[in-house]
Amino acid sequence: MRKFALYGALAASLLAAPCAFAAPRATAAAAGTMTCPIGGATFSYKPAPAGAGIGLRPDGKPYGSGHFPTILPECPDNGLILYKDYSPAEVAKLTPLVASEDYQALRRETQYYRAYWLMKQMGLGPERYLWALLQASWEAESRPELRARYLAELADESAKADPQPNDLNWIGMEARSINALRELGRFDDASARLAKVPLDALQPAAGGAASADAVKRTWLTYFEQLKAAIERKDSAIEPYEMIPRQLALNWCIDRAAGLDPHQKGFCEREKAAVDETRAARANNDLKVLSRPRSESGR
Repeated sequence: MRKFALYGALAASLLAAPCAFAAPRATAAAAGTMTCPIGGATFSYKPAPAGAGIGLRPDGKPYGSGHFPTILPECPDNGLILYKDYSPAEVAKLTPLVASEDYQALRRETQYYRAYWLMKQMGLGPERYLWALLQASWEAESRPELRARYLAELADESAKADPQPNDLNWIGMEARSINALRELGRFDDASARLAKVPLDALQPAAGGAASADAVKRTWLTYFEQLKAAIERKDSAIEPYEMIPRQLALNWCIDRAAGLDPHQKGFCEREKAAVDETRAARANNDLKVLSRPRSESGR
C-alpha cells in the first residue's frame, strides 16, 4: 500500500507518527475531474494548498497556514473516501462495504472517521487506522460531542494494539492517546497509562543518529509536559505549556481577557518573556509606521 505524507519533515521530526495519507498522487496537483472507482460517478476535486507547519498542538494537529487534515476526494453518490489509489482487488472488496447500511449510516461522520472505518474493514493495521482516527478528531473541533467520542475511541482502540516499546510511531500514538484521555478529563486513566509508557526507550543511545535522538528528546519533553498537565487536571485542547512557546507568549497578550486559571498561571510565570514579546511587537509596529506607505502596505 502506498503511503502518503501529510506535512513532510515536520511530521517526521516532531510527530513521528504512523504515516499519514492525503489525496492519491495522480490527483494531488491542480483541480480536475475524478471518477469514482465504485459506481463511476465523476466529480471535481481540488486539493487544499499544503501550507507550512509552525509546530504542533498537543493532539498532533499542526499550526500553520495549511488545511489540516487534508481534504480527501469523496464520491458524491456513495460517500466513498479515496484515501489512496485502490487496486482492482481492493475495489472488489470495497464495493459491498460501501453499499452496506453500516457505511452509509457513517456519512454523517467526518471524512477521516469514514477512512478509519474503511481501513479497519480492509484489514490495515493500527499504525494506519489510528492515525486516521486522530485526524478525524481534528475535523470534529466544531462539534465537541463528536470530538469527545472520537477521542474516547482513539484511547480505547489504541489500547488494543500490541505494544511496540522500541517503535517511536507506537510511542507517539500512545502519547496522543494519553493526551486524548487528558482532554476528556479522565486524568486517573491518563496517569495510569502514562506510567506504562517505556520512557527508557526514548533515552538517546550512544552512537545513535542525531536526528533520531532529536525526535526522542522531543517526545521526552512532550511526556514531561503531558504529565504536568494531567497532574494539574488541565483538560484544555491547548495548554500553553504544550504549544509553541512564542505562540503562547503572544496569546498571553492577545487573549489576556479570557485566560483560564492554567493559562493565567503560565502567563504570570512567563511575565518577563511576555513583556519582551509585547515590547518587540510595539517596536515592530513603530518601524512599520515609520516606513513610507508604499513600502508598509498601509
